[in-house]
Amino acid sequence: MMIETNFMRAWAGIVESVAIIAIAILAIGLMVNAVKPSDAARHLGAILGIVILLLMLPAIIASAWSVMSFWQHLGLAMLGITIGLSLWALRGTRNKR
Repeated sequence: MMIETNFMRAWAGIVESVAIIAIAILAIGLMVNAVKPSDAARHLGAILGIVILLLMLPAIIASAWSVMSFWQHLGLAMLGITIGLSLWALRGTRNKR
């Protein structure tokens, strides 16, 4: 069972917009000879691969989250809070030097 929310639709829209911008920049690069025609296919393949990965990411996360137990949710939340506090403390010590 896949949960589709407004967030997933919005995420797909954002990814689509970024992909169109990246392809447009690649096309402009081809027109002004900033990108070699022989490299264009490789760059286009990389753009499409990243787009496919980014479109699949919310579905993978949502399906993994739905099969987890409450304790696993709690453990992930505690892990995130711990990492966040560690980074916050690290940033505070770095600014004092």
